[in-house]
Amino acid sequence: MKMTTLGAALLAVGCFWSSQAFAQATTTVTTTNGAFTEYVPGSETMVVRSETGASPLRYSVTKQTTIVDETGAPVAVERISPGSQLSIQYTGSGDRLVASRVVVRPATKATTTVTNVPAVTGEQTNTTTTTTRPMTHDEKHALKEEREHQKKAAKEEIEHRKDALDKAKDKLDDDED
Repeated sequence: MKMTTLGAALLAVGCFWSSQAFAQATTTVTTTNGAFTEYVPGSETMVVRSETGASPLRYSVTKQTTIVDETGAPVAVERISPGSQLSIQYTGSGDRLVASRVVVRPATKATTTVTNVPAVTGEQTNTTTTTTRPMTHDEKHALKEEREHQKKAAKEEIEHRKDALDKAKDKLDDDED
């Protein structure tokens, strides 16, 4: 009987310890959106102005922090432009916010020019309004095509100048003979 009681007691203690060993800690991950302000390399801190208009928040960036663009491609924190829109998943509260995942949406500028011409004085005033928003797929595609066009034009200009230099060199060589 004593052996059964001792066995039951040991079994109870073992169950208690095993339940303690497998207890899980709950961590709350919060997501916020805002505009990137700056990165402070020495302190590994990212400063972001929240969409709610509150004062800027500081997030610690660690080796475990994942920073990607909207497609999931990795982004170096040093390459994030001020004004870029971010979606930040973080843990902690108060002054200790630790970023676990940051999704970067590039800052884009849409510019509209409005011209006012007062009839009395004949003066002209130009007002430029700049709005930051994510680029659409069509805008990204048009930007890519424009860059490719500029690259091709630059290559053609370089080839043209190279040909002109070669002709001038040949003419100088012919004149020396």
